[in-house]
Amino acid sequence: MARESPLPSQIRDWVQACFIVIGVLAGIWQFIFKEMLVPAAAPINVTTEVAVKEAGFGGANKDDKDQFEAIELTIAAKNPSTRDIYLLPSCWFAQGIAILTHKDNKDWMDRMTTRINKRNATNESMYFTLDKVPVVAVRGAFLEDQILHPSETISASYVFYVPREVYDLLYVHVQLPTAAVADAAEVEWAVTEDWPCDMHVFRKQNGVRGAEIRDFIDAFHDRNLQFQSANSVRELSLWQNSRSSMATTEPTKALTGDKTRPEIGNKLNPR
Repeated sequence: MARESPLPSQIRDWVQACFIVIGVLAGIWQFIFKEMLVPAAAPINVTTEVAVKEAGFGGANKDDKDQFEAIELTIAAKNPSTRDIYLLPSCWFAQGIAILTHKDNKDWMDRMTTRINKRNATNESMYFTLDKVPVVAVRGAFLEDQILHPSETISASYVFYVPREVYDLLYVHVQLPTAAVADAAEVEWAVTEDWPCDMHVFRKQNGVRGAEIRDFIDAFHDRNLQFQSANSVRELSLWQNSRSSMATTEPTKALTGDKTRPEIGNKLNPR
């Protein structure tokens, strides 16, 4: 009976060993690709939900003419991506707005067309102008949170107060900056009259602040940073459908026939 040559047996063993090694390497590569490379390359995104509502009226005492209105602001942030997102210091502010009537509206459509095409703020309509005043409330959000994990949602509520019957509506602006890389950026805020939440962003390396970031689009595409800012805007009308039980005078309106409210201008823009 002929004996089997040892060479084919060795070749068969080597082939089997190669298939085993290839299978192990393929499994490792698949794990690295799915669990590490794909998530690292996935874009980050933060979605925000902002709600503003009236929360009640009050004052120093029931007979006090200086009544205040409580405003409740709720901010929620969700991470729908597959990566951790690092929360940087955030800022929100509220401005009181008075509605002032005007009759010079013959070129209103041309002005609106120019502003919309240039992405400029539009603060008037055909029959009125919105007169913004200095900030009435400003604060940071999510002070205790630093990381937003995949599919995680966080929320916070804040209450602030405005004098009654002074403003026609409130403008609320929320800015939530984030980065995809830990300790890669630093945000510094400045509260000013022109723009209450004035944001300045700096690169960081080894815990040291570097140059200020001027191009946010380039900072978003930078894989070592991926900075972005989620901004939300809400407006809340302060006009009342009925008189409050604590009101001492009838609610007034800015638009009543052809009359305006000059006292609003005096309160909002003292000389």
